[in-house]
Amino acid sequence: MASISSIFKLRRHTGVQAAAIYTFSNFFNKGVSFLLLFYFAQVLTESDFGLLNLFSNSMLFLMPFVSMGILQSANTEFFKLPKKDFRNFFTSTLLMPAAVSLLAMVVLFVFKDTIQQRYPFKTIFILLVPLITFFSFLNEHLINIVRNNQEPFKYLRINFGRLLAEITLAVFFISIFNCGWMGRVMAIFISFLFIAAYAVFYFYEQGYIFGSISKKYLRAEILYSVPIIVLQISTFCMSASGGYFIEFFTHDFSAVGVYSVAVTFGSVILVLCTALLQYVYPKVYGILSEKEVNYAAIRKIFLFYTGTMLLGTAAVMLATPLAYSFLLKPSYSPGIRYFYLICLGNLFWSISYFFYSFMLYHKQKRKILTVSLLSIFISFTTNYFFTKQGGSFGAAAAVCFSYFAVLIITTGFVFNYISTIFNLKIIKSA
Repeated sequence: MASISSIFKLRRHTGVQAAAIYTFSNFFNKGVSFLLLFYFAQVLTESDFGLLNLFSNSMLFLMPFVSMGILQSANTEFFKLPKKDFRNFFTSTLLMPAAVSLLAMVVLFVFKDTIQQRYPFKTIFILLVPLITFFSFLNEHLINIVRNNQEPFKYLRINFGRLLAEITLAVFFISIFNCGWMGRVMAIFISFLFIAAYAVFYFYEQGYIFGSISKKYLRAEILYSVPIIVLQISTFCMSASGGYFIEFFTHDFSAVGVYSVAVTFGSVILVLCTALLQYVYPKVYGILSEKEVNYAAIRKIFLFYTGTMLLGTAAVMLATPLAYSFLLKPSYSPGIRYFYLICLGNLFWSISYFFYSFMLYHKQKRKILTVSLLSIFISFTTNYFFTKQGGSFGAAAAVCFSYFAVLIITTGFVFNYISTIFNLKIIKSA
């Protein structure tokens, strides 16, 4: 009875309750977004899917330049700085994403004719790319600060409210007004607009904005942002640039749409990876911070993490063909041929990112920058030659190859840790 009573007390504990709310909210959002794929696959054409993929990936490409590592810094400085200093930090760093977004809108407007020669995007939708990206940044900033302020129910309402608004508006614009892929974009824009407006109100209410502009904070964030931006760009190049190469060589938006669906199914592995790393990284960091590092404990964590990723990847590979057969239109079936390559590539990346923990913990910016630059070079090279020769299948092969190459490179950069963890004895030549 005592043990049962302890369980109920634990369930009522505010810390456990908050952790459960944050976890449920994140998984629910990702789960619903994934399930909506089947609705959109029925009401949108393959060409619509291709255009939507290119539009969404444009925002992914722009996000590192807009966020500039500020989200990571704000999460740290929130706990380090006194409220007055944090207000100055927050105000100063908030200007940077706004300025980058405005500059991006100007640049895109200047080159809109060139863009429209390649893609059938109206001018307003071209300008929406940096605007939605900025709103998305404010959304991330908002939920991070709400989480730091320990307001789990507000966190839940914000995430659910935005998701509900986006789904409702998407169905309204697509199914009722037949707006196609543009209806999906309008739904994203309006839902993020509401959240951005609330974010500004919340920041003002909490006293985070209208502080002093500090050159010290601006300079520090610009220097810190360089390796973070390059890391995020490398991730984009490996995971999201394939659609652009497919369109460039095939001029077929339908092929991009079929490929994007395969990528979406493969991304389930990355969702599992991200969820596990929320648990794994703090554990590894805690062990590394000890005076006597328990490398055997890190080995156990690595084996648990890798084993879970292998099982998860196998489950996704087994379940996805059934989803293709029963839930998608036959026109998407060619994607199953190269879906397996994307899954395997994502598995390689998940293992690589475990090894990143050592470089991130020790703040080895030069190593992170070098690995990121090599990743960008490998990704662009393989995407160009593989997609040119093999179309969509070549793009998937490029994902698999580039992620495997990055795994090898990352392993080389942290091999001293790996050799210690697994007690590897290196035989040196005389």
